[in-house]
Amino acid sequence: MKSKTLWILALLCVWACCKAIAENPKQVCSTRMDELFSRWNSKCSPGCAVGVFHEGEIIFQRGYGSANLDHGVPITPNTVFYIGSVSKQFTAAAIAILADRGKLSLKDDVRKYIPELPEFERQIRIKDLVFHTSGLRDLYALMSLAEINVANVLSIDDKLNLIARQTDLNFLPGDEFSYNNSGYTLMAILVERVSGQSLRKFMHDNVFVPLGMENTHFHDNRHEIVRGRALSYSPGRDGEIRLTYLSNFEGVGPGGLYTTIGDLFLWEENFFYNRIPDTRNFLGLMHTKGVLNNGDTLHYAFGLNFGNYKGLKTVGHGGSFMGFRAHYLRIPEHRFAVAVLCNMGDINPANLSNQIVDLYLADVIEKSLTEYAGTYKNIEFETDFEIVVSGGELYVKDHSSFDGQLLFTEADVFRREGWQFRFVRNGQNYVEGVMLSNPRARNIFFKKQ
Repeated sequence: MKSKTLWILALLCVWACCKAIAENPKQVCSTRMDELFSRWNSKCSPGCAVGVFHEGEIIFQRGYGSANLDHGVPITPNTVFYIGSVSKQFTAAAIAILADRGKLSLKDDVRKYIPELPEFERQIRIKDLVFHTSGLRDLYALMSLAEINVANVLSIDDKLNLIARQTDLNFLPGDEFSYNNSGYTLMAILVERVSGQSLRKFMHDNVFVPLGMENTHFHDNRHEIVRGRALSYSPGRDGEIRLTYLSNFEGVGPGGLYTTIGDLFLWEENFFYNRIPDTRNFLGLMHTKGVLNNGDTLHYAFGLNFGNYKGLKTVGHGGSFMGFRAHYLRIPEHRFAVAVLCNMGDINPANLSNQIVDLYLADVIEKSLTEYAGTYKNIEFETDFEIVVSGGELYVKDHSSFDGQLLFTEADVFRREGWQFRFVRNGQNYVEGVMLSNPRARNIFFKKQ
């Protein structure tokens, strides 16, 4: 009886410790985070380093799994990870600094600095590189067609030559958005030609040193020893783990950055208190979204994706290369951010980031989701259902076809049992109904009562 009582008290203790944050996120106990990453919390498994930042503090940081399976080196918050395309915001930052200092204009023709490029029907501007609206064919797709293995040693000049040999574009610059690694490769070259410093040196002097990011660098020398670096892995056959780290790779621009949880916290803080010298509008530029020729505004800014998670406005970016997986997610309105850096190819850090937000911001999400709650009715079918909020999630009640939890997809869009629920807003931005669709029955409107 005594042991049963102690067990119940322990459960109550965990529940109290892990209650959602709205008042104080630091009250969320590490037990829930350990459960979230338990699958990789072994010396025999690759894993992740995790950081949670709130109001100027690192409120949680921990490592799970091994950085190097050969030597059994554990992952810690100080482990240095390759972060793939999360690097793009740092490459874009170099362009923003040069623009802010008047060293270039975002409207400049890229050929002004890189004349090796062909003269296309419409000029490619620097901002087209930043916003992925250049129309250039993607570098890694070109390498694949040219039968160039990504593991080969390929210099920046080799990459420029491959891009410059293309005489056609996917579309006219500014007409469309198409995520593109060629543009960010050219941005690295552009930084060097405008500043006289490599992207690595420019960022070291102008960003990483001023911010105190001592463990961060653009990796442009494959022979360099990086102390505390994680190697990367992917699952193989029969559950085996294979080393997938490419020691020959040294490309910078679209990727190439090595960093730590602690250094990403310093970068996060700079979004609130800019400490980059000789800049006045750096943060404004970083958050400037691209605009297409037809006037449509993109969700993409300077290496930053603007999005929405369960009603919360987000800014972030993911990265994926050679078995490394990374995700850096910011929720500026609550001065909250999550960094998940992993060295196993089948880990989904974006999904983990969302679950961490669910854990720490449960009360905030609960309030945000209430605007969707209510009764929805369709006259054609003379049927209705109710949507309720519980535990930071939306649920459908009183309908036999899809009672249960709605899963978040994107801003104002959820899914359930093959149906898409797209909430519709009126001119005052209030939810006035929901449009239901599946592959065989589309756009069926239910009005909110």
